[in-house]
Amino acid sequence: MENLNTVLYIAAGVLTVVQAILRLILPSFRKNPANAGIIETIDSLWVAMIVALSLKAVLLQPFTIPSGSMEDTLQIGDYILVKKYEFGYSLLNKTARFLQFKKPQKGDILVFVYPKDPSKDFIKRCRGVAGDVLEYKDKVLYVNGVKQEEPFAKHDSPGVEPRGYKVLYSGDQQPDPDGPLGEKKDATRDNFGPVTVLPGHYFMMGDNRDNSWDSRYWGQLDEKLIKGKAWLIYWHHLDNGSFFALAGFGAAAVFILLFVLAIIQKPTNLPKTGNDPGGSMSPKGLLFSAILCLAVSAVLLFWTGTYDFKENLSLLSSRIFTVVR
Repeated sequence: MENLNTVLYIAAGVLTVVQAILRLILPSFRKNPANAGIIETIDSLWVAMIVALSLKAVLLQPFTIPSGSMEDTLQIGDYILVKKYEFGYSLLNKTARFLQFKKPQKGDILVFVYPKDPSKDFIKRCRGVAGDVLEYKDKVLYVNGVKQEEPFAKHDSPGVEPRGYKVLYSGDQQPDPDGPLGEKKDATRDNFGPVTVLPGHYFMMGDNRDNSWDSRYWGQLDEKLIKGKAWLIYWHHLDNGSFFALAGFGAAAVFILLFVLAIIQKPTNLPKTGNDPGGSMSPKGLLFSAILCLAVSAVLLFWTGTYDFKENLSLLSSRIFTVVR
């Protein structure tokens, strides 16, 4: 889930190194008026990256969904934004939370540090808060003895596995360092508990119940490990063929725009340059650009085809800018 975050950190690190070199090792290059444009661009990018990382640290953070453990609510390839400010902050996931406006509630979808491996982030739905008694019987969740209506829950595997059955597959594919999947007593996929949620902890479950590595296996979530609440799907990954097909249609749209401008534009209304009487926006230049866009569009669409494009575009349009619930 950290692909986008890694890119931000690498970019910020590279720009910081460049800034240090220009200021400490090559100050003459920085002071040279001929290099003003380059220096201004580097400074602007560096400030933008620092601001972006600061906002990511305290307000919103992008994540990607790598597994199917939250299907159908969140699908593999979804890009989401996570609100970090609602539940406050914990320094290095070690201290008690501070600046906490509210606490997570049952039903919230949370991103958190995986308790068994701090290098990994997980995303699950909160199904129990401190003091709740949870029991999962024959694929049905009971909280404080009350059967829960869960329209978001998905079950891939038919039938119910008996208590004590060893689960051999998890949608998150995360091996438990304490033993094989499901080997712990009562840590079974379809029957679990009853268990009481401890103070300062939460019981997390994936919506894809038959394929989720969650609190049924690795235990309750310490609130210090919470990163934030899933808020918005802002993009959905397209396969390469569909992405380039989309680019091809985009190039075709640009061709139409430039072609229309070339027809209606008059040379006398165009800006002039010393070397080109028609200016950089002459009808001839617009027409050439339009033909170039048409060629790019034709190549992309011929190369990729549109076999799966309609289906993928429909999926994309149905998911982007969707609030996570």
